[in-house]
Amino acid sequence: MPYSLIDNHTHGAFGINYNEANYDEIKFVLAELYKRNIKGICPTLVGDEDDKIYNQLKIFKKIRSEQLKNINSEALVLGVHLEGTFLSPNKSGIQDKKVFKKPTVENFKTLVSDCEDIIKIVTIAPEEDIDLIDYLNKKNIKTQAGHTTGDNLKKCVATTHHFNAMNSIHHRDKSIALEALIRDDIYCELIPDLIHTNLDILKLILKVKPKDKIMFISDSLPSANYDKDIIFCNKKINCFGKDENGTLAGSNKTLDVICNNLIENKILAMEDIIQMGFKNQIKYLNLSKEEIDILNS
Repeated sequence: MPYSLIDNHTHGAFGINYNEANYDEIKFVLAELYKRNIKGICPTLVGDEDDKIYNQLKIFKKIRSEQLKNINSEALVLGVHLEGTFLSPNKSGIQDKKVFKKPTVENFKTLVSDCEDIIKIVTIAPEEDIDLIDYLNKKNIKTQAGHTTGDNLKKCVATTHHFNAMNSIHHRDKSIALEALIRDDIYCELIPDLIHTNLDILKLILKVKPKDKIMFISDSLPSANYDKDIIFCNKKINCFGKDENGTLAGSNKTLDVICNNLIENKILAMEDIIQMGFKNQIKYLNLSKEEIDILNS
């Protein structure tokens, strides 16, 4: 694959779950992703007990510190994406709503403790927010609207897996899905696997949104490139990424597989993949020259 990718939203792959993985298991996945030209990721954690999330943050912080000192053949950890805890219980998806908390600065600081500097993205249900969005924006941590029933982005700067786990567009109603599409300053995460968003929806988004505000993600599960049933969020998930009720938990493909499919089926040109799978992420995440040099090496 002659192009590089960055995945802002991935829960694991090759049988490894970022919410539970140890240091060696994470290093294994990072090496495997690098072989597939996925040069950087924001490992994404779903809602869990505070001590479990904190433990994973410490591991990712350690790995990132090591990577910045010694360039190696691994996907660079660009910062953690917290997709759990601050979500709407009415749009929990596959996640366990019992561990959700109100989006407050106090709850956030309690959760991340001394690992705040490893947090890059936080998904929030804006309608649940108390004071966290303002705090995170001031800290240059990206706030994304997701798992939400709200109709207003408030001060979020992006959406999480657009159209999924949010109210659909209706011609008489306001919605976050609609607001984000018509606002050129808002970034949209998009899972272009033609399952989470079908081909016509993909075409619609590409017509409406500026291409420099679309970010392709995998939302990959531990089952990605593994092809076995897994346990995720304490639920049995089949190799197609669904639970026993048919609820989509995420993708069973890594971002390279998803993007290769778009090119091979002549849905998108390689230059579009490079734009929406690499360049936009660099700009959105405000990466340093050091990070960009590593990604381009």
